[in-house]
Amino acid sequence: MKVIDSHAHMGPGLLNHESRPLLDAASADAMIRIMDDAQIERACTFAPLLEGGEFEDLAYERANRAISEASKRYPDRIIGFCRINPNFGRSAIDEMRRCRDEYGFKGLKLHPDWEYFYINSPVVEPIVEFCQSARWPVFLHTGYYPLSHPTLLLPVAEAFPGVNFIMAHLSYAHTADAIIVANRCPNVYLETSGNATAQAIHGALQAVEPKQFIYGSDLPYTDPLDVQMKIMLQPGLTESERDLIMGKTIARLVGLDL
Repeated sequence: MKVIDSHAHMGPGLLNHESRPLLDAASADAMIRIMDDAQIERACTFAPLLEGGEFEDLAYERANRAISEASKRYPDRIIGFCRINPNFGRSAIDEMRRCRDEYGFKGLKLHPDWEYFYINSPVVEPIVEFCQSARWPVFLHTGYYPLSHPTLLLPVAEAFPGVNFIMAHLSYAHTADAIIVANRCPNVYLETSGNATAQAIHGALQAVEPKQFIYGSDLPYTDPLDVQMKIMLQPGLTESERDLIMGKTIARLVGLDL
């Protein structure tokens, strides 16, 4: 079984976090060591939250460049994802274009709470339109009320059926709402990163097809192996279903041939 982590952060911005992550992923080499220890073949990798300090990078331009350099150094391990702040308007689109054309990135990460925008606000529409043309999946932080409540994604996912959306963390306390959205929209996927409990994963798997589940660890804030075990030990999953969750589905979304 080939394991692809759909949710990994890397870059020098991690060194500025007031509360340091569990693991060290400030550099590409450190990131690869974590992946090797967890037997992760590839990881969808994007910039961490911007917390200021010496690494001042409001538009994530420096952070995206760091991901690009890492993916060029380890092209068979690190799958670059762009990160932007949609409130920057045209310059955000320009950064996405740079990430696609110059860096060869394969998707987009959005965090409504941190960058302060609603998932279904007008500022997001041109962002999603770009992702549709680039054939990028959108990895979306969901779960907090009101900005990133999962039901806000429903009209967006319905309006853009050609764009695949990945909802992180099983939407925290709002897993039931995330399930409703996934059941309504085949282009919406649930991601099972570190904050999700084994019980929450089990309950969601009873309501959503395994083909709409994607493994993600939230590396380096959690131990990737811990999340893997929450999935691998789920009762009733077939080998083919585990393969989909642990790597095949995200590989398809980013255009990898496994």
